[in-house]
Amino acid sequence: MSELKDRVNALNWWHVIELPDGTITPGCCDYSKEEDRARFQLPDDFKGQSVLDLGTFDGYWAIEAKKRGANVTAADRWLPMLETAELALSLYDIPYYCLGNLDDSPAYGFKQGFDIVLFYGILYHLKNPYQGILNAASYLKSGGYLYLESAVNQGKLMGMPKDIPLLWVIDEIHHNDKTNYHMPNEAAIIQLAKMAGLERYGEIVYGESGFRVGMTFQKK
Repeated sequence: MSELKDRVNALNWWHVIELPDGTITPGCCDYSKEEDRARFQLPDDFKGQSVLDLGTFDGYWAIEAKKRGANVTAADRWLPMLETAELALSLYDIPYYCLGNLDDSPAYGFKQGFDIVLFYGILYHLKNPYQGILNAASYLKSGGYLYLESAVNQGKLMGMPKDIPLLWVIDEIHHNDKTNYHMPNEAAIIQLAKMAGLERYGEIVYGESGFRVGMTFQKK
C-alpha cells in the first residue's frame, strides 16, 4: 500500500479519485459532493450498459461509470497515455484507446456502438465543435445517450438573447489555457447536437454560477 501511495503522490493529478485500496489521489478537482457533480447527471446505476468515456484525462468519470456497474472503455488523444490515467484505469481494469483529435474527420472508430458516451469538458477544447459532437454521436448505438458537460456563456453581460446559437471565440482568455478555443451558449450546444442527429433528453442543469452546464441527448 505504501508503494502505491508513493506512486500516486509522485504524479500530477487533476481529479480526486478513490482507488480500489482506498488511496485518494491528490487532485485539485473534487466531485465527491453530490451538489458539485449534479450537472453531469450521471445515473446511479449503469449495470449492463456499455460506456465510452471520451476525453478521459486521468480516468475519473470512466471509474465512476465502472463503479456503477458499466462495461467501460476510456479514450483520449494522449499517446503515450498520461501516467495518472495509466495507473488509475489499470487498477480498475478499464481499457484505454488513443483516438487522436475529435476534430478530425473521420475520427477513430469502434467496432461496436455504445449505450452511453460521456462527453465531459471537451466541447470548448475543439477547434471544430460540430465535428467533435458528430464523432461522439457516431460511437452511440441507435437510441443511446450522450452525456455532455461544458463551459458556457449565455451572453448576459452583453444583453444577447439566449435562444440564438452563439459561439464566443475566447482563445486562452478562459483560465489562461491555450487549448480553449471558444465558449458556446446553451442554444449553440443544442443546435450542434441536433445537426449531429441527437435530440435533447431530460433536464438542463447549470453549475458554477451559470458558467457550466450539463445536458443529455439521445441518438435518433
